[in-house]
Amino acid sequence: MKWIISMIIIALLFISCNRGDMSIRGKITNCSSEKIFLDEVDVYLTKAIDSIKLKRNGNFRFRDNSRFPKFYQLRMMHGETIQLLLEPGERAEIRADCNDLLNTLKIKGSEGSVLVNEIVTALSKTTDKLDSISNIYENTTDLTLRDNLAKEYEQIMDDHRKYTIDFLLKHSTSLASFRALYQQYNEDFFVLNRLRDLQFYKIVTDSLVKKYPRVKQVIALKQNTQKLLSQYYNQKLLSFADEKHIGLPEIALPDTRGDTISLTSLKGKYILLSFWATWNNTSIDYNIGLKDVYRKYRNRGFEIYHVSLDKSIETWNRSVIFDELEWINVIDTTFPYSKAAGVYNVQILPANYLIDKDFSTIIAKNLLPAQLDVRLHELIN
Repeated sequence: MKWIISMIIIALLFISCNRGDMSIRGKITNCSSEKIFLDEVDVYLTKAIDSIKLKRNGNFRFRDNSRFPKFYQLRMMHGETIQLLLEPGERAEIRADCNDLLNTLKIKGSEGSVLVNEIVTALSKTTDKLDSISNIYENTTDLTLRDNLAKEYEQIMDDHRKYTIDFLLKHSTSLASFRALYQQYNEDFFVLNRLRDLQFYKIVTDSLVKKYPRVKQVIALKQNTQKLLSQYYNQKLLSFADEKHIGLPEIALPDTRGDTISLTSLKGKYILLSFWATWNNTSIDYNIGLKDVYRKYRNRGFEIYHVSLDKSIETWNRSVIFDELEWINVIDTTFPYSKAAGVYNVQILPANYLIDKDFSTIIAKNLLPAQLDVRLHELIN
């Protein structure tokens, strides 16, 4: 009897120990004898945890053990990666051609990995389209073509945004949604970049916290969502204050020479507080339209305080010089956590606010250059 009980205990212990075992095996052709790495993709860093040499036929196998789901990547010597998301106990099977990993990749045995790669593939195709349009845009002087390209560019981004929202709503309980939330076209530009997109952070956070309360990515997501919500509520309060005309917040940011320029230093003039970014094509077109208005009124009690939300100071400086922007240019590199954009409730770029001479009232918001011309003519004359 004691022998039977002992065997049952041993069996239970064995099952318990292996419940968290994960394996990744498969075949990557046209990479024979190349080294392949297994990395764990953590919240803020990626660390190598194993490496092996592919067999001549391309076969490989990795093992890991965890009580919680984990994000991984298979990394090839030439830098390309395969993104994975494994639940405890899953056995992922990979098939791919080293010459075209993204388009030949097949995954079985891991639903999370399939979903993650759906997102990766969709974003890759979108960025390829955007890069192609950008190249054509930069190499043409045809204004009509440029205008059409800008519209097409915005439409492609809008289509990918809609795809992402649909994905999040369908898979809000999957950790793959964590990857979908934080997609970026480049290091400065997130796919979900509008204020109202906060609702999708909230939906996914609430779903994942219930299912995976102890997973590191979910803990980080919860903290970030709470921070974004706090900023949102502060913006709502400011929006209410704006409507009641209760003063205006100060902004003090560095200009192209590194000198800090305050918004209130322009008190006594009509001020156009304008927000933009070099990665936003509509902003670039708007800047060009502003130039004639500025030259018309710059010596008649009018100034522009132009706030860039770029990450790269070098890119911003280059754009200011190239486009010959003669007004006051400053930069806030903390976007999307910009306090300046937050306190003025900026929800879309470009955005602008026409402020009166005593710095107490916003006269108008989001004026086109022609509309600004009319308002300034009325005010100054």
